[in-house]
Amino acid sequence: MACLINIIKKIQDTFQVHVLGPIFSDRRIESVHYLLPPYDDQLQFDPNTLYIGTGQEFHSLSSEGCVLLVGCCMDGNNENGMYIQKALDPFAVLNCIQQELYDCRKADLKRDEVFQVLQSGYGFQSMLDTARSYLKNPITLCTTSFSVLASSPKDYFDDKFDVYDEKFYLKNNFIRNLKEKQILQHLFTSSSPIIVEFDDSPGISYLFCSIHIRRAAVGYLCISSLYRPLEAADSSFAMSLSKLFSLEMQKDEFYSEKTGLKYEYFLTDLIEQNLHSRSIADRHLAQLGETFYQYFWVLGFTFHGFSNHQLNPNYFIDQLSGIFKHSMSFFYKGNLILLHTSKYRDLYQSIDKQKLAHFLHLNQINAAISFRFEELLDTPRYYNQVMFLLKNKKCFMKEHCLTYEDNFLNHLMETSQNEIHAETIIHPDLLFLENYDQENNTEYMKTLKAYFLNNRNALNTSNYLHIHKSTFFYRIGKIGELTEFDPANAQILFSYEFSFRILDF
Repeated sequence: MACLINIIKKIQDTFQVHVLGPIFSDRRIESVHYLLPPYDDQLQFDPNTLYIGTGQEFHSLSSEGCVLLVGCCMDGNNENGMYIQKALDPFAVLNCIQQELYDCRKADLKRDEVFQVLQSGYGFQSMLDTARSYLKNPITLCTTSFSVLASSPKDYFDDKFDVYDEKFYLKNNFIRNLKEKQILQHLFTSSSPIIVEFDDSPGISYLFCSIHIRRAAVGYLCISSLYRPLEAADSSFAMSLSKLFSLEMQKDEFYSEKTGLKYEYFLTDLIEQNLHSRSIADRHLAQLGETFYQYFWVLGFTFHGFSNHQLNPNYFIDQLSGIFKHSMSFFYKGNLILLHTSKYRDLYQSIDKQKLAHFLHLNQINAAISFRFEELLDTPRYYNQVMFLLKNKKCFMKEHCLTYEDNFLNHLMETSQNEIHAETIIHPDLLFLENYDQENNTEYMKTLKAYFLNNRNALNTSNYLHIHKSTFFYRIGKIGELTEFDPANAQILFSYEFSFRILDF
């Protein structure tokens, strides 16, 4: 079936006329029938058939059917019908409609063929090749981060593409053209196709159609008019094709978690170590319109308890983008991951810490923060820090925040526990004090641990333990008599403090 509005557009473009009267965009036409006099008042009109006649012979026709009259100046007797004032050859109009119906049938057959390819699991390339056999023009499947997933012909890459590490990407000037003509905005917000021309490609039109999963853009199709002009049927075919590609993408967990923002593919390539050169990464960042500073952090966010995680993921990304002004974020393997950059060495110098705390508390979200780093290509290592924090229930948390600075020793111990028995590297003095406390009902271990928790400050430790300062010094003196403890010995202090962290682990 063909859309009535597409048939009308075909007639108008072919004969350079205007079709007047009520035109219903959602009406579907299956066939065309030529009206011959004499007119039978009892004729039953099929709702899926378009009837053609001349205004001279059928100007007084009154019917609920879909009728188009040519050479007709309306006198009010047929106000419900469509008409063309110019006296066209009705058989030429009939042939034009039949051609549109034929083209639509071909498109329907090709859509069925693409669907069969999808069901057979042959992938993007076979689907594109099948589609091109109908379009007769090159077609490219792109991601929202300007990389190319597949193209047909397979080796078709014109002056709009660059290649890095055997992967193809859109060139900067082409991306700039897309932004200037609001194509990118259209792709992210609409599922309807759009046809544009660019000054640097005279005589060639490009049809773009976005691919959505759960109303979020995950990619788009680009069809160029290299071998034949684009037609109205191509837009309809592209929309159907985009839905089939959406189904194919949803087979992969990677795409099923897409949120529609443009950073997902770049960050995925970065985390999965698919970018092997800083210059390539910087070029991608420039394409995305991002400027980064000297310092980086990876942050991860996960939901806990009764939370709002069923809300649109873009809600949380939008909220975080308001807190972390210079950042890119996306959902990856079930977690919201954010890459933040700043000219400051302290993360909280560039964000509103209180605003972050409110966001985490209200949405029942835990945040994990990596160490600061300076080399962008080291991102996978610091992503691993974040994933350790999110997965390990023993990590220390404060105000819904897990920092690697507070938990790096836990990571070290967990990683090495299959090689080293943790209890064997606890300083023996602490094991001795632990037994001594149990046998003598003393609190030397508690006192010593409090000393380290309070940055080795005697007054703060006394207040923490609710004891007099002289009592604290007495206990420290007894600990020194029983062990090797010496507040002036840096090596002993480190060994003891490290041992307490192992005990906590």
